[in-house]
Amino acid sequence: MMKKIVSMILSAALLAPCIAFSACNNGPVDPNQEEEGEITLRFWNGFTGMDGDLMDRIVSDFNEEYAGEIRIVTDKMDWDTLFTKLTTTKSNLNTAPHIVAMSNQRLAGVVDQELLLPIDDLPDYLGVSESDYIAAAWNAGVIDGTRYSFPLDVHPTAMFYNKDLISEEELPETWEEFVEVCVAKTDLDAGVYGFAVPSMYSITKDIFASILLQNGGSILDDENKAVYNSQEGIDALQFLTDLVYTQKVSPENVGAGGDYTLFMADRSVFYFDGPWLLNTFGLIENWDTSKIGVAPMPGATGENGVSFSGSHQLTLMKNTVTSERVKEACYTFIQYLQVNSIEWAYAGQVPAYLPTLESEEYLAIDALQPFTETALKARLGETDYKYFYEGYNYMGVAVSNAISGKYTAKEALDNAVRSFSNWVIDNEY
Repeated sequence: MMKKIVSMILSAALLAPCIAFSACNNGPVDPNQEEEGEITLRFWNGFTGMDGDLMDRIVSDFNEEYAGEIRIVTDKMDWDTLFTKLTTTKSNLNTAPHIVAMSNQRLAGVVDQELLLPIDDLPDYLGVSESDYIAAAWNAGVIDGTRYSFPLDVHPTAMFYNKDLISEEELPETWEEFVEVCVAKTDLDAGVYGFAVPSMYSITKDIFASILLQNGGSILDDENKAVYNSQEGIDALQFLTDLVYTQKVSPENVGAGGDYTLFMADRSVFYFDGPWLLNTFGLIENWDTSKIGVAPMPGATGENGVSFSGSHQLTLMKNTVTSERVKEACYTFIQYLQVNSIEWAYAGQVPAYLPTLESEEYLAIDALQPFTETALKARLGETDYKYFYEGYNYMGVAVSNAISGKYTAKEALDNAVRSFSNWVIDNEY
């Protein structure tokens, strides 16, 4: 099975340009699908890396199995472009999507724009319940008591490490141990650092959010006010800035991609990122022979473990899914993704469907297990708030400003909370 999947990935990589080209040139989809004949559905997603190659292959297999009944046309684009286009194509039914994969962090904002079709009956159609899914991902799709999305996966952050620089027995399980290891492994004369802390990359704000949650803090309060400038937040951000300026286990001013460059050059012991990097590092296929290993993020597992994570969710657009026949076709595709979610695992993702995670085939994918441990303990933030994504981004600016030395941790967080609050006022009135 592994050889088959690897072959599929390689084939998908070769075919991806053709698939992407044909997806954008299949012409308009008739918004009024006839009562009989093949139904064509547009599927928008932002899977533009190796995970996108395998999603293309999954779609291709679906189209082959349902030939003459349902055809999926995939349009891939970066996530920001996708959400911009969602609001500009909603009146052009010939090009608008039927199914859209999106981050749970964006979901409430799209619901607020009244673009999504409620799908409360989908769990019954699939014959599943909350006990079949990672709870955080399952609950993310319900806003104000109505289900608007269905979970595809959970994508937490984990800790990659260089086996030439650290042994498995030395790996830290707490942030206190992490600092000790980083200090011990940093050799400035040799240009080797414990962890290069990037100031301009989204993964750093996810690490901050994880430490914030582990400290008992929150991103928003019960009234959806930003509270990441709490003492728990200040302590979390101070911890990260201290790695750079006090412990000096990181060089200063590490820009976007700088942490990856140092890690790949054997000049950094640790690197943090999501499961989509597993195929980039070749770990799904070469776990035992690679010089790169992966372990759970410190503090993310164990009895009181928790980490901030994200989840890709599947949604239906109400302006194009206007009949039971079309909706059932969409449900059929979502069911196919669930039944075949082991293939999504080989794309370097943690499926939200627990029977897949508990299967022998999935458990044999060693590289995914640290991410799975983390995903089972993950929290997604207060993502039922329509402005959560914007508040999350303001938080990211604060993290960047503190790590780059522009402000103290408290100043950066206070500025971000104030700016976000003003932004909400401007957008509400």
